[in-house]
Order: sequence, then structure tokens, then C-alpha cells
Amino acid sequence: HEDENDKDEEEKVIDTAETDDDSQNWNIESATVEKEKSDVDEGDDDDRVEEWFDVSTKPQLDYIAIPLPDRLHVPVHSFTETESEEVGTLALSPEIFGCDPIRPDILHRNVVYLRNKKRGKRFPAITKTVSEVSGSGKKARPQKGTGAARAGKKRAAHWRGGAKAHGPKGVVQDYTSKLNKKVRKMGMRHMLSQKLKEGNLILINDFNQVTSYKTKNVSKVLEKFLDIGGRSGTHAYIVDAVDNGRDAVVDVDETSEANDDVKNPKPIKSVSVAGVDANFMIATRNLYHVKLVNNYDANIYDILNTEKLVLTLAAVAKMEKHFAE
Repeated sequence: HEDENDKDEEEKVIDTAETDDDSQNWNIESATVEKEKSDVDEGDDDDRVEEWFDVSTKPQLDYIAIPLPDRLHVPVHSFTETESEEVGTLALSPEIFGCDPIRPDILHRNVVYLRNKKRGKRFPAITKTVSEVSGSGKKARPQKGTGAARAGKKRAAHWRGGAKAHGPKGVVQDYTSKLNKKVRKMGMRHMLSQKLKEGNLILINDFNQVTSYKTKNVSKVLEKFLDIGGRSGTHAYIVDAVDNGRDAVVDVDETSEANDDVKNPKPIKSVSVAGVDANFMIATRNLYHVKLVNNYDANIYDILNTEKLVLTLAAVAKMEKHFAE
């Protein structure tokens, strides 16, 4: 029996050894297969990375954000009564035209301030009371015996020709509100930056070359070259700044000698009225989609109500100086 037990133990040892060898071989083979699979998977990942994230095959977006330094370089156009073309580029001040992010709360405060200012004050209205209205204080009729209601003065509020009940007392109603100058300047800076960010800012050299005050000629140039007015209905807010300010100044030259003809007067070469070019003002004041002002009268509320903002170089220089912190 002992010999049989020894044989059984030897067979068990051999079996376990064989199973251990088989398990080791299987582990080696399985590890090799897994490694090959992982190599294949890694290769596939590499191919996928090249296929999915290759910059050359990446589709182009419809809108590409322009960086701020490039955005501040705006082309400058010349303007005559026949054409408008690009003549150069102007680097705008990042302090005035480069505000980011835009503060809608500041713009809202400025709009409320301007609307209240436009509403202004209500001039004092006053009505007469029963004691002040013209008429006798005698009792209208006897207290008893007539069958009618009791009546005292003839000028009571519910009688014809009587006083006004609870009328205005002559107090001035002031609808204006206050806003700090610092906030007003900040609002204009953010408004100019927003127009530039939208791509709706146009720079014009000046309007001195507009020698005709004909609305037809100027309207064609605005519509054809700057996409302003016309049937498309694009509104524009044009800001000009003449050095002479608000006073009218006439530069008399050779062309003014022929102005004796009353029926067909010729336009004077250089005229400024209210801080803007006179010929351009006369030519555009009948255009519904165009509003021309000087740099002193430019405000946020009007700029928000128009799509495009047009500035002359003189207006840009004065606005950068005035609205700086």
C-alpha cells in the first residue's frame, strides 16, 4: 500500500508540474497576443490622430475672430461726390476702441441717462382752487324749501365753471437723472469698441473734397461704396469734426465770385457749419438713413439706433483725446 501511495504522489507531482508549464506557456502566449493587439490598437490610434486632428484637413469656419491688435488697424477711405476708395490704414487707440469685454450694464445706464435728459423737465402747471377761481361766494340757493340738493358756492369742482379738483400745484417735474462723467466716458469707449468689434466702423479721411451739395450724388456714393442708405435701409451715424467748431466759417476763393447768380449758385469750396462740412451736411440732411453730427453732439443712444458708425480722422483724434481715462 505504501508503494501505491508513493506512485500516486509522484503522478500528482508530475501532473502539477505539467499544468504549471502549460499555464506558463499559456500566459506567455496570451501576453504575446495582447501585446500584438495593443500594438495594433496603438497604431490605429496613431492613424486616427493623424486623420482626425490634421490641421490641413480641418474644415474652415465661416467666422474667424480677429485678434485685437489686428482689429485696431482700420482702413481709411477717401470720399468725394463721385467715388470712395481706400487710401490707407489707421491704428486706433486700444484704450478707446479696444475695450474687452463689452459692458452692457454701462451702456444701459448711459441710455437711461440720455433718455431722461431728452425728456427733460415739465414746466410748472397750476390750476386755481375754489378760493382762487373767479366767482361769487354767495350761497347758490336756500338750504331748504326748493327740493333741490344742498349747494354752497357756485364755483365748486363739480359745477360748470368751477375749480379743478386735485389739480397740479405748480411743482416742477424734473425727469432728468445724474450720471458721473467717468461712467459717461466709459460708456462711449465701450460703444466705440462694440462697433469696431461688429465690423460696422468706417473711417473717412475728410469731406473737404465734397464740392457739391447735391443729394443724388452723395447718396449714390454712400450706397455703392459704403453700403449706406438706399433700398437696403442701412442706417449710418456720421461724426465729423471741423477745427472751427460750432461757428460757421466761409473760405472765400475764386469759385465764390460766380455766386451772384441766384438761380444757379455754385457751392463754395470750404464751408463749415455747426462743426461739420456744409456741403456734405446739405447733401445728407434729406437722407432718411443718414444722420450727421459733430463730435460734441455724438452720443451713445443715437449710435445704438444705427447700424454703421462713420468717423472722420479729425473726429477720431478728438474723441480719443476727450474720452481717454
